[in-house]
Amino acid sequence: MHRPILGILGGVGPLATAYFMECVIHKTPAERDQDNIPMIVFNDPQIPDRTAYILDHSEPNPLPELEKVVAWLEHAGADYIAIPCNTAHYFYDPIVEAANVPVLNIMKETVARILRTAGPKSSVGLLATSGTVESGVFQDYLSEASLRAVVPTKREQDEVVMPLIYDRIKKNLPYDATEFLEVARRLHEEEGCETVIVGCTELSVVYQDLDEKPAYLVDAMDVLADRCVEFYRENSAKYEEDLPVAALL
Repeated sequence: MHRPILGILGGVGPLATAYFMECVIHKTPAERDQDNIPMIVFNDPQIPDRTAYILDHSEPNPLPELEKVVAWLEHAGADYIAIPCNTAHYFYDPIVEAANVPVLNIMKETVARILRTAGPKSSVGLLATSGTVESGVFQDYLSEASLRAVVPTKREQDEVVMPLIYDRIKKNLPYDATEFLEVARRLHEEEGCETVIVGCTELSVVYQDLDEKPAYLVDAMDVLADRCVEFYRENSAKYEEDLPVAALL
């Protein structure tokens, strides 16, 4: 029986993709293997670095490769697509234009979640790559929802957030989350952020591994996984109805 198949544009980065798949599986109400969501994953770590291009357009542009992976996922049978990389959403609009199936938006889904829980006019901290921060894309979504975005100081971004992402997680090296959590705590307590977004899927790896998760942290990857499950459950019946009778026998 055909069900909506989730296509995952992965490899950006590779470890975050594996964590995302695990997150989707854990969130799926299942009593047996067959209750889980079918997925097609293209874990392509050869896609050029998103932050490097956003900060310097002379660097290789990842968009053509992102579009190729989307086309491959569609050809392989994906009915909807998720991109477990916040920074890649800088390219979201052209990706959607090139796609023929729905592409979920990690930033829009996260902002919608925060709006439901914290309400408008709230201050929201953003922990993300410098590419995401400098592009202003996440801040634009927050602003459209009447939410105030607060980012780390330059020192925190350059000496804590980016080294954790690029010098530890992306290199598959051990890491200490202490300083990262201190930046999040400062945004919450000193900057008045009711919510702090874990807005990089490498940082989501850190979040998912925490024994105790501060209540003010909202993990964007966690939100995207929830939406993937919701989409599947909302559309499963539709896909069954659209099948020819012979396919249901």
